[in-house]
Amino acid sequence: MSKHKKQHFVPACYLKAWCDPEAPPMHKPYVWVFDRNGQNVRRKAPENIFHESDMYTTFGKNGERDLILEQGLSQLEMEFTRIRNSKINYGRDLTPDEHILLCAFTATAQARTPANREHQRKQWERPLRMMERMTEAVANMTPDTKERFIASQPPRSVNSKGSIGYEEVKQMHENPLQTLLYPMIQATTPLLCKLDMAFLVSNDEIGFITSDHPCVWFDPDSCRRPPMYRGPALMYETIEITVPLSPTHCLLLNRQGMNGYIQVQPNVVHEVNRRTRFEADEYFVVRRNVKLDHWFDRGREPEDSWDRLHPRSGG
Repeated sequence: MSKHKKQHFVPACYLKAWCDPEAPPMHKPYVWVFDRNGQNVRRKAPENIFHESDMYTTFGKNGERDLILEQGLSQLEMEFTRIRNSKINYGRDLTPDEHILLCAFTATAQARTPANREHQRKQWERPLRMMERMTEAVANMTPDTKERFIASQPPRSVNSKGSIGYEEVKQMHENPLQTLLYPMIQATTPLLCKLDMAFLVSNDEIGFITSDHPCVWFDPDSCRRPPMYRGPALMYETIEITVPLSPTHCLLLNRQGMNGYIQVQPNVVHEVNRRTRFEADEYFVVRRNVKLDHWFDRGREPEDSWDRLHPRSGG
């Protein structure tokens, strides 16, 4: 049997914080997993959910397995667990290095999931098919037409940067995580480090929930912009990035000057949970067999939303 085939896209060490505190003595610890729509609840051990075989493994020409990406993720997970258990759970300040590590963990939580993998694969689908159609068209040209076509192409500098070929595009389409995960983390982490970092703290019995896609980018002002500018982005002052760290703590990266540990009321916890549940790909996780209607409430459109102020004409 190959080692380390079972690779988690939501770390088991992260999920252990949601183990039911009222589990029977001597029973294997478990969390409560719900389908995204709130149905089909079941008890699951953290190590038995949110994983795929060789999700981050790269393979050599002879089928040899390279686990460098999986090993790097495991090291980051260990650092996160240490920071959560020794600092965040006790309301202690982070060192600069720990701040960076937590931002890296947040970037990773956003990028490593199957939902993001399929998003990246979709992004590279169109250029890949265009290149394939172009290659087929050139292959079907007559010799004279092919010669004229090649002569019409602008020369490619040997020093040109940023251009990618067919094989590279094909790899990014077929193996998005193996080829793009590290560059995405490397690019996103420094940007997250520039944001304000707050920890929402709750004593609520249920507390914060999490999901199979726990990092949520949300902008409450997006509905006030034209449709093409509604995607949450770091350039907006109102961007809010949340990652539940445990039922009692939730990371909040923002540009509103919110920093440090902030005790919040149940209504804030419910709102964060609503975002977490809506952003879930297939499942969400609770530390108790409980679900609240508010998590499924789509809310009401503000009176000053772009669509209300710019109604489409009929006809």
